[in-house]
Amino acid sequence: MKNIIKQIKKIVAQGVEIAVPFLCLGVVIQLITGSPLLGWNVVGNISAAIGQFGQTNFIGVAALLVLYSYIHR
Repeated sequence: MKNIIKQIKKIVAQGVEIAVPFLCLGVVIQLITGSPLLGWNVVGNISAAIGQFGQTNFIGVAALLVLYSYIHR
């Protein structure tokens, strides 16, 4: 059972390692061009996801800290 959990954690970590750079690239390109990247509205989707929570300011700051720590690493 522990091996299965370790494998799942490893797969999730690899997925995050692949997804976060694409997310950051999408945000940067959309901020530079002002239009969605290939129909993918990254900034709008992030804003909508953050807006669903009650404390949008806290969630936004937390998201920025996570992205910064990932990029800075």
